[in-house]
Amino acid sequence: MAKSYTGIFARTLTISDFNDDAFDGISIIANVPVELTYQVLPGNELAFGAGSQSLGGVRTARVFQIAPFDNQATAVAVPCKFRLIYADSNRVRQTVIREDQTTNVASLVQTGTQASFLPETTGMRVGAYSYLVIQLSPNATSSGNAFASANTTIQIPVTNYTLATASGQ
Repeated sequence: MAKSYTGIFARTLTISDFNDDAFDGISIIANVPVELTYQVLPGNELAFGAGSQSLGGVRTARVFQIAPFDNQATAVAVPCKFRLIYADSNRVRQTVIREDQTTNVASLVQTGTQASFLPETTGMRVGAYSYLVIQLSPNATSSGNAFASANTTIQIPVTNYTLATASGQ
């Protein structure tokens, strides 16, 4: 039986949508990954990205931004390698969707570059209780510094699929 959806829409997740408790105050150590997680709600499926790279010759993909900063008063950017990952509810099976450098996607969303478009990963999404994960691995050590969500900007477009069974239909 094919799945039926009552809604398919694009939305943008920000730093406040992710579990940033595990991010704030974590020491910045070169090549030691730190993860931000978002758990998918029951009755939903989510895919990283929104739109397409070329829909009838028109790019409808949305721009995203990942700009981690430290907790210093001057808020210094922390260049990192990042991965966008789908993880099951037990965080055992993981699928990497994209790996890149934050320096490629740290600019403002309004000034998007070719690297900062994130089309929907069609045919791949995660369901209820699974996770969308952003894994950040600092490129260099900022001695004595820690990550701070108050200074960090994250804007990740996702496509949200609401299952018909979620609304009692």
